[in-house]
Amino acid sequence: MTESAEHQFLSECVTSVLSQLSHTNLYAYVEAERRKFDFACELLRDWSRPLVGQTLWNHTAGIDKDLRTMMLDQDAEICTYVARDTVKARRLISEVMKDFRTSGIPVAPHRLRVFWVPQDFDADDEAQREFVAELLKESVSRDILMNVVFGNLIAEDVRFFVRTSGLAGLHLALLQSISTAQEPYLRVQDLAAQFGVSAGAIRERLLRLLGCGFLTQFGGGATLARATLKGRVFLDLCGELQRQASAGRMSVEMLQILRLLEMRYAPSAIKMATDSLHLAGPLLTEVPEMVTGRLIATITVATERWGIGFEKIDHILWDDEEPLERGIGTRAIIDRLRRESDFYSS
Repeated sequence: MTESAEHQFLSECVTSVLSQLSHTNLYAYVEAERRKFDFACELLRDWSRPLVGQTLWNHTAGIDKDLRTMMLDQDAEICTYVARDTVKARRLISEVMKDFRTSGIPVAPHRLRVFWVPQDFDADDEAQREFVAELLKESVSRDILMNVVFGNLIAEDVRFFVRTSGLAGLHLALLQSISTAQEPYLRVQDLAAQFGVSAGAIRERLLRLLGCGFLTQFGGGATLARATLKGRVFLDLCGELQRQASAGRMSVEMLQILRLLEMRYAPSAIKMATDSLHLAGPLLTEVPEMVTGRLIATITVATERWGIGFEKIDHILWDDEEPLERGIGTRAIIDRLRRESDFYSS
């Protein structure tokens, strides 16, 4: 069956967005064999995330088959459905996913990401093509990149990070040290000795990093403190920001990531932020340009004062860090609990 112009355009849009934004160097995009899907790729960030996708435009009768083909694919970690926005399509997708949740089949429904396209879209209209391309760029970059590949990194995480005052750059240096540490059991006293500061200063910044979601921590004393996925992404973002700010310009792809984090780049804000890093307040930490300026100034101080390098960050990944659902035993427990909770949610 010949694909419509709309079908072809929409299928190309998703992979085009993901390929373009990989130029930020925060993840890698790899083309994959389409097999039985309309599009497919791999997104590499700490580990591989195979993505498969289908496009629905004219034939709603194929929804059930499309969803089952994607959801039953054991290798797919992200299942993407680009669909024409009609009541019938929404109802059918909802019904199929409800059947999956009640069937007991271990399909992890959260893998599905649906992107709706206005039902009157005409691919022969250049203005409409540009509008829909921007629509998908926004939704795909936010829902797949920020929420999945980047560990749900959001604007508030960055703002909470830059709201700190006092020993400028120490919290960033601490995060980098933990993310690259060969030893998972780190004592507060050891970290304090490493940076030549008090244990209290380390504890205060550990709490800040935990609040951002950049660290995870279990227990106390000899503490198992690790950088999270979004903590590692944040560090790599800092490295890329430093490189591009030093060159005096930001790439289109980096500006898109900053926009998703409600940040804006204005070189004069960096000087203002540098002079006020020891202070805090709404003007310094909530204005989008100042958030970016304060972060870049913090990166500079972390490099100059604490000896942190961002040229190449050798993150340490531990064997038990991959998504919980990948373990067979834990997946079975999660599925059982999900079916039980569905009984009370329906």
